[in-house]
Amino acid sequence: MLGTALSVIEQSIVTTGLIVFLGTLAMNGTLSGLLTQLSSRGLTLSLLQNSSYSSLLIPIAVISTIVVLLTAILGGGFVYSSEYGVYLEAWNKDKATIGSIVEHGSRNWKRMAWTLLLSNLITWGPLAAVFLALLASALNANSLAGLVGFAVSSNLIYPALAASLLIALFTVYSYPAVVIDNVSGLKAISNSFRAAGRNLTATFSYSVVRVLFQFFLVLVVLMAGFIGLPLSSFGAAILSFLLTPILHSTKTMIYYYSKPEVQEMPFELSNPIWQDISRQLPRAAWRKIKAGLAEAGRFVIGPRNLPFHILSILAFVLGVSIGNYVSVNGVKNYLISIGYVPGQGNKSVVFPQVIPPVLGADIFLNNWLVSIATGLAGIGFGAPSFATILFNGFILGLLVPLSTLTMLLAAILPHGFIEIPSFILAGSIGIKLGYAGLRRFTGAERVADDPMSDVGIGPADSDGYLSRTLRQTVYVVVGLAPLFLIAGLIEADITPIIMRLFGWTF
Repeated sequence: MLGTALSVIEQSIVTTGLIVFLGTLAMNGTLSGLLTQLSSRGLTLSLLQNSSYSSLLIPIAVISTIVVLLTAILGGGFVYSSEYGVYLEAWNKDKATIGSIVEHGSRNWKRMAWTLLLSNLITWGPLAAVFLALLASALNANSLAGLVGFAVSSNLIYPALAASLLIALFTVYSYPAVVIDNVSGLKAISNSFRAAGRNLTATFSYSVVRVLFQFFLVLVVLMAGFIGLPLSSFGAAILSFLLTPILHSTKTMIYYYSKPEVQEMPFELSNPIWQDISRQLPRAAWRKIKAGLAEAGRFVIGPRNLPFHILSILAFVLGVSIGNYVSVNGVKNYLISIGYVPGQGNKSVVFPQVIPPVLGADIFLNNWLVSIATGLAGIGFGAPSFATILFNGFILGLLVPLSTLTMLLAAILPHGFIEIPSFILAGSIGIKLGYAGLRRFTGAERVADDPMSDVGIGPADSDGYLSRTLRQTVYVVVGLAPLFLIAGLIEADITPIIMRLFGWTF
């Protein structure tokens, strides 16, 4: 789940840059001109050369790219060190606590971040170099040298891709090596090469199985879409909660038992796990959901959590306001010019194009996964959670001027009275997690009169407070599942009926 949260942090950087760009153009009165040119000519080089747009777009794009890369490296260091450390601990001790996530992340994040950077440079360097050469030659295609360079680099794309994939086979154990061997950088990569060379068959089999699993999952989602079963969110849930943890933990164990000094892994035939999954998993999930609902209730009514609730609500209201302003000053006219009809609903999300209960389940999983990522993304000092709620409000604000107030409420209120507060609550707990992370980063001690420190009773240190807040965050977002399920079913089955009653057409 932390990997999904890292993706949300990166997305929040991009979406914040987009909101700043569109909002500034709307204030300058140039947004309508940009959208008109985009609808008539598309994204052309001459459009980007226009100083009215490029003087703002280029700095935002450069800053966003740099921040995303830094986040991917530094945040990835924490996420992967936590993930692989927990896998190893769970394997050796048959259990792993939420506190161990913070412990492993804090202990190894620098080594993991350095290894992450070097491993990706070495693995994908050949492909990136050829791609950059291809791009540079395409920009100079008017010259003979440019044409020659384009032809050469075009022919090198597939060999470069093959080289990168081959290197990826040998760097596959770089991240487990950081945690298991307490090494980093080139040493971790060389250990990975050595382990892959000693266990080439197992490594190749693991890589093939990983590719086949992901390919099969994508194929199932695509085929289901053709017959009206939207399962994209189901696929994302399987990938996040089941497939990725199984594959990464398997990789960790292959590397651990590949070391010469480690005794050969015992192999015993046992009963299939599917019976345990069918019997134990539903009961365990329901127990966690009930505990999560109780934790969410305590979090909502806790007076010391009021500042986090206010910040999350502020983010949503601010997003709606900015979205409405941008829509009135350009986006509304642009959407109408390209064929949007006010009061026209999306035909592709109603029966018989899709089956409503399945659509409701897909909406539920999508919104729940977003809420989980929003809450856990708060570990980035709260800003990603704030930005995610801001962007959701921004999208809603864009729609406000496109219909009458009555029609808008008919489209939003039936499911929104559950869905929107649930999103805001996920943002609130994310902001609180960010506050706990900030205390950990600054080394602040927990004191008795700290108005924010209400998570249980434990050591008066920032590590303990962060661990307890992370645990609370996990329980709160898990407890939101029934709310998003109800909202998703309403949105798929009831909201379209109410929308028709108030003048919407499909």
